Amino acid sequence: MKWIKRGLLALFALLVLFVVLVGFLLVTVDPNDYKDRISEVVEEQTGRTLVISGDIGLSVFPRLGLDLGEATLSNAEGFEEAHFARVGEVDVAVALLPLLRRELQVQQVRLVGLELNLARDADGRANWDDLVDAEAIAEQPEGEASPVTRSGDDSAVPEFLRGLDVAGIQVRDARLNWRDDQSGTRMSVDPFNLELGRLRLAEETPLELSMRTRMDDLETGVELQGLLLLDVSNQRYALRRMVAQLDATGDALPAPIEARVEADLIADLRNDLAKVERLTVNAFDTQFTGLVEVAELSTEPRIHGELRSGRFSPRRMMEALAIETPETANPDVLTNAAMDLALTLQGDVLNLTQLIVTLDDSTLTGQATVKNLASPDVSMAMQLDRINLDHYLPPTADPDGNGGGSDDTQARDGWPDEPLELPVDSLRELKVTGDLSVGNLTVAGLSLQDVNLELRARDGRLDVESIRAALYEGQLDGSLGLDVRQDTPRIQARQALEGIRFGGLLEDLTGEAMVTGGADVNFHITSRGNSVKALINGLNGNGQMRVADGAVKGINVAQIIRDAEARVRGRSPEETDEPRQTDFTEITGSFNINDGVVKNDDLQAASPLLRIRGRGEADLNRERLDYRLDTSLVGTLEGQGGRDLSDLRNVNLPITIRGSFSEPSFGLDLRSVFESRVREEAEERVREQVDPVIEEQRERLREEGGRLQEELGDRLLDRLR
Repeated sequence: MKWIKRGLLALFALLVLFVVLVGFLLVTVDPNDYKDRISEVVEEQTGRTLVISGDIGLSVFPRLGLDLGEATLSNAEGFEEAHFARVGEVDVAVALLPLLRRELQVQQVRLVGLELNLARDADGRANWDDLVDAEAIAEQPEGEASPVTRSGDDSAVPEFLRGLDVAGIQVRDARLNWRDDQSGTRMSVDPFNLELGRLRLAEETPLELSMRTRMDDLETGVELQGLLLLDVSNQRYALRRMVAQLDATGDALPAPIEARVEADLIADLRNDLAKVERLTVNAFDTQFTGLVEVAELSTEPRIHGELRSGRFSPRRMMEALAIETPETANPDVLTNAAMDLALTLQGDVLNLTQLIVTLDDSTLTGQATVKNLASPDVSMAMQLDRINLDHYLPPTADPDGNGGGSDDTQARDGWPDEPLELPVDSLRELKVTGDLSVGNLTVAGLSLQDVNLELRARDGRLDVESIRAALYEGQLDGSLGLDVRQDTPRIQARQALEGIRFGGLLEDLTGEAMVTGGADVNFHITSRGNSVKALINGLNGNGQMRVADGAVKGINVAQIIRDAEARVRGRSPEETDEPRQTDFTEITGSFNINDGVVKNDDLQAASPLLRIRGRGEADLNRERLDYRLDTSLVGTLEGQGGRDLSDLRNVNLPITIRGSFSEPSFGLDLRSVFESRVREEAEERVREQVDPVIEEQRERLREEGGRLQEELGDRLLDRLR
């Protein structure tokens, strides 16, 4: 037992000696006396000047602590900032006895007033290059992956960190300035505040952070809190239950932006995985939810993301962003939208595996793939259930009533001449291949069903290679193309319509069914120009049409003939309730377009009453008509609501159509027709009266001739006797 007692006495003596020695050092040694020496060592090692303006405080037992007042480290030579780093106050304390057991227990870390100026000059030299061991960095193999260790393997944790225990960390009023003369970038973070609770490996601790960032004319703010996890042995790091409040202002933004973000951030390096789970973003009165997973972090990361939104109003969102809200024909659209999408990204390939977007009464679904993100090559397949595009177009202006009238000498030239603002450069770079189907489509007043489009954009050519749709009890099949490879855009269109109910189509398109019946129409047109006026002027092409069992509204050929006949005979035109239309059994014809002028020379129309041939032109540039119909009656007008004109049967009756598109005038010159007919009738009556007299005289002459012949014969015989 004596040796135990002596050992305890020796240990106590050593402890007393240690305490006396420490006390002596603290009393007799002032660390502030070594400021100059510390500065000399720093300058020898770095070439920088360290100025310690504040006091240095040192404690040894029961904790090893350091208090440092204001200190400044000079900047690298050639940089305009006066100093590289400056600190207002540093307070670090470590428990001494656990340190003897190779356990690191930090009782506090406090940093106040840190200012760090980072810069890169125009030559690419950074003001920290001289502080970095470039040779050590160069010796490190590029792309060498960190060794993978098994779960719970403490060999992944440096020995001095295995018992890490930090009571708390505080960073107050820190500031970071960044200047890059190569890119012209300026950025500052001021202030930066961080407060961390008790930090122990593999245990969660509360974290609070706030900062404001300014870059050019953009200022952003972040206030964040959550639970931080550092599990070094399992290579798992997380910030759970994160809540961040974000705001941004500046001239670069259309309006101030505020958002609240909630999420769990997880990095599982052992499994080469990172996640953003339970993501919720609230902004612009809308909530977005989703997740992000990044796999294969150490090789070629593969990103999977999902994002969903609640119902929101695009119109209100644009107003909140100070974006001009488009004026639409239907003011109730752009008020209800939502989206749901899922995507994957690996390398240079983005796959949109799911897309569901609703806008008002329309729902768009589909998938898409984007290759080569630097120069996107897009392939897609989209389906839209229904949409009325007319609701989203600007409202049409009220008619001004200033039509071209019937003055043949007045030219109309009302097509817009302003240049079309086409994004030519972007269109030339566009690479898209895809299919789009629409269940019900309304555009320009037309109603189409089961629309299918095959799209292709490549090398400055944008083509809808196939357009198929059902409309007005018929079918449409065609193509459209836009060529922007040259300075002047070129367009082409090929369309074939079969079995279309022409009346319904024209009524929806123009508001008036000028022609009814079942129609087959096909045409091919091309044009080029930088304005609507130029495109109309450059319009060229051809086509054919056939319309059966219908009527031409707005013109009653029979009534025009009656009115003209009445005027020629000096009578007033008859009033009738007969509809202002001309029925027909078939109309056929073809047309050619040359520089915006549509010509037709072979129009033929047939009905039980009429036979019509037509020829003429429609000048789209001047919006004027010059057309002639050669009409003949082949039936009777009885039962047509008016007096019979059978005396005009098989007589050619020329009807002219001239004037503007909006106010065409119809004319029929029956005077010459009737004058010719009167002459024929007079000649007939004369022939009827003269021919019997002539015949009677002929008979008398024949009788007189016979009598004279007999008398001459008798006389000749008497002389011969």
